[in-house]
Amino acid sequence: MTYKDNDKEALRKAKNAERMRRWRAENPLSPHQRAKEAERSRQWRKANPEKYKEQQNAWYAKNRERILAQVRAKKRRTVMDDGSVSYGDRKTTQAVRPQRSLE
Repeated sequence: MTYKDNDKEALRKAKNAERMRRWRAENPLSPHQRAKEAERSRQWRKANPEKYKEQQNAWYAKNRERILAQVRAKKRRTVMDDGSVSYGDRKTTQAVRPQRSLE
């Protein structure tokens, strides 16, 4: 196979996959079919733990930037309890502690 043939094959598979996704969106699985598919997946993961781990690592690597951006956004939205840390355009605040007398 030449490079051009591989390219055509990849394009054909991508088009078929998109067509299948659209069809599946219009024709969702029944609860029974979903349960069978979930069980099949569980058995495959149990039988192929190293391949499953590779897939998980590949997915994480692919989505790492998006996940980290979500974490950073969440940190920006929350202020620590003592108020001493700020993120983004918020002003740094200091925790105010009442002064106790030494008596």
